[in-house]
Amino acid sequence: MDEISILNELKGLILIKTGIRTITPADCKRISIEISKTLNKNVSETTIKRLFGFAVVKHNFSKFTITTLSEYVSGESLENWPSAININAENTPLSWTAIRNKVNKITDFTLKGVKNRSGMPYNMTISRKFAEHDFNDFFKSKHSFTAFISQPGYGKTILLSHLAEKVLADNAPNYKDSTILFIQAYSFFNAEQASLNFEDQLKLLLNISKKENLINFIDNNYAQSGGKFVIFLDGFSELNLKKDLKKQLFDSIINFLCAIENMDSIKLVMGMRSTTWIRFYELIRHSAYLKTKWFPGNYFNVTDVSNVPSLTEKEVDLIISKIDGIDIREINPKLKVQLKFPFHIQLYYQLREEDPDFNYSTNITFHELISRFIQENIYRSNYYTEKILFLKKVIQLTSYGKKGNSVPKDNLIAELSAFKNAYMELLSDGILMEEKRYEDYHPREFVRFIHPHIFEYFLFIELLEKFHLQVDREFFQYIQTEYETDAVRFQLLQWTIRFIVRIGDLKSLANVFHLPLNHFEHGYLILFIAENLKYRARYSTDTVQLLKEHDLHETIISELINFDFVDSGYKEAISVLLEIADSEKHTLTYQAILAIMDIQSLNQSAISTRLQLLEGFDASGWQVDPYEITLLAHSKITGKPVERNELITGLETFKYPFFKPGITLDTRQGIIYLLTITLNIFYGSEEGSIQLIDTIIKLHPAEFSKRSAFTILIMNLKALSLAQSHPGKEADRLERILSTLHEHKSRFKVTQYAESLLKMTQAYQLKNKGEYTKACQYCEECIQLFKRNDLNLNCLLMYNLIISVYSDLNYIAKVNEYKYERLCFMEEKNIPTTLFTLPKEFTDFKHH
Repeated sequence: MDEISILNELKGLILIKTGIRTITPADCKRISIEISKTLNKNVSETTIKRLFGFAVVKHNFSKFTITTLSEYVSGESLENWPSAININAENTPLSWTAIRNKVNKITDFTLKGVKNRSGMPYNMTISRKFAEHDFNDFFKSKHSFTAFISQPGYGKTILLSHLAEKVLADNAPNYKDSTILFIQAYSFFNAEQASLNFEDQLKLLLNISKKENLINFIDNNYAQSGGKFVIFLDGFSELNLKKDLKKQLFDSIINFLCAIENMDSIKLVMGMRSTTWIRFYELIRHSAYLKTKWFPGNYFNVTDVSNVPSLTEKEVDLIISKIDGIDIREINPKLKVQLKFPFHIQLYYQLREEDPDFNYSTNITFHELISRFIQENIYRSNYYTEKILFLKKVIQLTSYGKKGNSVPKDNLIAELSAFKNAYMELLSDGILMEEKRYEDYHPREFVRFIHPHIFEYFLFIELLEKFHLQVDREFFQYIQTEYETDAVRFQLLQWTIRFIVRIGDLKSLANVFHLPLNHFEHGYLILFIAENLKYRARYSTDTVQLLKEHDLHETIISELINFDFVDSGYKEAISVLLEIADSEKHTLTYQAILAIMDIQSLNQSAISTRLQLLEGFDASGWQVDPYEITLLAHSKITGKPVERNELITGLETFKYPFFKPGITLDTRQGIIYLLTITLNIFYGSEEGSIQLIDTIIKLHPAEFSKRSAFTILIMNLKALSLAQSHPGKEADRLERILSTLHEHKSRFKVTQYAESLLKMTQAYQLKNKGEYTKACQYCEECIQLFKRNDLNLNCLLMYNLIISVYSDLNYIAKVNEYKYERLCFMEEKNIPTTLFTLPKEFTDFKHH
């Protein structure tokens, strides 16, 4: 009985199933418990120790032990095992039918093993189109061997599995008579063998006498049937061989390739990590013959030493749609880019299993994936302490990222000597890679991080240690100053925010807003903070209490005064903050901001829902109740009669007794001003709009002497009203001032919404000056922008303007075209056609 082969195979599969790389005596108890839980059968800890050589073997293992272990690792009975196929076999005369049956059994067993060990349900994985095309080209070519090469985590084993199934499928006419032998290197070779001979191993596996010439037999069958013998060889990374034995293994494969010479009947397909391929290629690179027999694939990248491209967007969509029927349209496009790395899809699947509602707009998912990837590949791996020390040294030698993410290898001589095993695993596991560069025509080796995001993570960890884990204002300022012109700065800010939220030191988050952030960064980080807090609240019940303790909502609300309604992240952030609001006061503030956007959308259903959400809140601290303004706007849009009240009277008479002097201009007051200005569009006039804005300016002279995001927004609204109803010197002057401010928008924190209002103003100004072509261009740009952001009120104003321009030009076709487009737009958005009607001269427009 060939017990050694079975036991070696069992040991390898047990380690893979349990995720143990290098077993220790302490792991044997865990394995024994796992077997008992899985099968309800008992294999003692001592037996496991004897299997792995930690206890003396005084007798052979029982049939019960071997059968139980085989069931544990694959659910298969012993008789179906590749090694077991050879037990007590007789060297019968060669029969292609018998050989093919044995090959099919082995391949079926390997495929079942791959499916059982898949990091996510196998039915959620997909076949790779590029691999099918590459294999088809290779199969038809004169090449003898190919390899799918990549860093770890690109799904090579799953790729080969799907490819093998494709070739074996009945509906694959190109491969109809061909035979596929899919084997794992760790079960095909083992260190106990006296000789790692590829052909001898094949004969042993297929019960063929060593005296027989297997290659000629395969070739004769090819001559008769046209069927090729294709060998898929995977699992090199799980093969625990010393360096000299690995060379023997590669030599035996090379000898086999030389033995088949120019035969078309035998094809070898291997799955290798980049580091493994580099070692293999070193042995063949001086052989012109062997290099001609290698098919590199259509996507070979010399720099990355890989020919397995990342997943395409369509492939990502296909896999995601299989995970609990997720709607791919809901997935953040940035996340999709990250999921093009197959290992991250596996981690994403695990996240969704833990939390089916896990879906965020910012990079929170990306950071979770990176964190889990590092936990899996470094913190839970062999030599993790040495690996961390080595990576710390690399970061330090890059001057904390200021010299890029690579260092000359000769600067790491001491560490390479002290942490040799750790370094080799970092290379093998795709954390680091070696590359050659030329400096003054001389080659020099460098070590660099393969994934920039892994580098950013460890850079952040090093900075944390540099500041003794104190994430204060000085820490944020250091990141801003030291990395001001580097893209890594924004990533470091996000890792910092994530860390602060994780440890619950929420008061430190206020330091983010002391940095000179541009409008995109400002809006994005508010949303990022909100989503991290929401995620934390799912697993930490103290989150709401911490929010109250550090008064974080007030800090964030003070940052929402920019009212950037064109930034989709602004609205998303408020929606997320509502979910984690810690008081009615904060809830009312968030609902009131959303009410402004609802009114500007003219969406009757959305405004009606918002009214229900606003009703009942105590607005005694507000100069005007947001509910009252929203109700009046809703009545106007739906055509309901309203009773005259102080608000409507004030708008009509240009008197605003509800605005009291001496009140602080904060976000809540800004909300009331914007709600009132918006309400004036329904009940007031352009003249009233100017009067209203001037009143607001007079109430806050100190604030309007400065250039803040809010004051610039209000001045843009005034410029727009002037351009619409009072074109002239004041409108021109204000347009010039605002244009200058917008040219220096990073300095003055001008928002995208304020920019869009300026463009509206300029469109009116251009029309007033007779520059019709440019006016129409600006109108078109505004219409597209406002449609994307559901700012339908502004959209209608631009439709009216462009119709007015073409009316002045007497372009009948264009007038009618835009009138019809405007009508269709209003019907699509369910906006009453009685709202903002066109002037009578446009309605009765005729060609004179």
